Amino acid sequence: MAAAVIPISDKKSFDHEVGAVSAEGVVCVLFSAEWASSKASFGMAELQQVSASSSQPRCLSVDMGTDEGEELALDLGISNTLPVVRLYQGGGNKEVSYECQGGQCDVKEVSEKVAMLKRKFSATGDADGGVRSAVRSAYAATVAGGTHVLGEAGDPSKRADLLGYNEDDVTKSADLGLGCGNPLIPAKLQPGEIVVDLGSGAGMDCFIAAKEVGSTGHVIGVDMTPEMISKARTTARNDQVKNVSFRLGEIEHLPVGDAVVNCVISNCVINLSPDKGQVYGEMNRILVPGGRISIADVLRTEDIPEELKTLQSYAC
Repeated sequence: MAAAVIPISDKKSFDHEVGAVSAEGVVCVLFSAEWASSKASFGMAELQQVSASSSQPRCLSVDMGTDEGEELALDLGISNTLPVVRLYQGGGNKEVSYECQGGQCDVKEVSEKVAMLKRKFSATGDADGGVRSAVRSAYAATVAGGTHVLGEAGDPSKRADLLGYNEDDVTKSADLGLGCGNPLIPAKLQPGEIVVDLGSGAGMDCFIAAKEVGSTGHVIGVDMTPEMISKARTTARNDQVKNVSFRLGEIEHLPVGDAVVNCVISNCVINLSPDKGQVYGEMNRILVPGGRISIADVLRTEDIPEELKTLQSYAC
């Protein structure tokens, strides 16, 4: 039996639903409006058919006839040539894998594209042994108040002090005790700079960086865990921090433009990536000429014992 089509009206719901699907899955999204229904060749009935196909993608609908739906569509770069059908990979990567517009949309073609992409994503997912999914699940559990990803991590405030943070600078709700250093010390951020934090988590380093770059600067936090992004955005909203934003995405595929960033920071995250070369390539892409990198992380100095080569160990 096909799952019901899920109506979406805001960015938070969209990020949650796409992030809730595994990286091997496919999300099919229909953007439509009543004013375009007379010339539409693909509507809710057709979306239900795609949902019922053998690949069974998660299907979402966005009504662009509402203010909220239109704002979401604009944020995602949707044109006014409706309907628009997009296919996304599940998880944190918001890159569009397929799109059709207006009369080009067809149930058979969309269903075939879903099946093809699912095969592709499954093959890619198997390549990293499921590490990415394990990491995402472990950190999501930390946000939800479950078992800490580091086990018994101790008092976060004491850890922060040991790592060189000034207690008065730390936003308590953003400190989950997940870092292994303080990349802000060598970063020496300056007012007006643009900063990107790879694997920003609940935003602890981002909020401190926001103070350092001031109102003329901006800090962008990127994290692949929807729960982390939601928590960080809530803190920014509650504390009225205007010069910081958080984007759902993978550090191997940063949702940031070319040559626009003065400094990239990261705190104990790159070691978790199954493709570190790609991460460094992305850093190089987004940095302005003369930009800099400040990383706090761990390095392997010898072979990992076989008994520690588990997904839970990698997730730590």
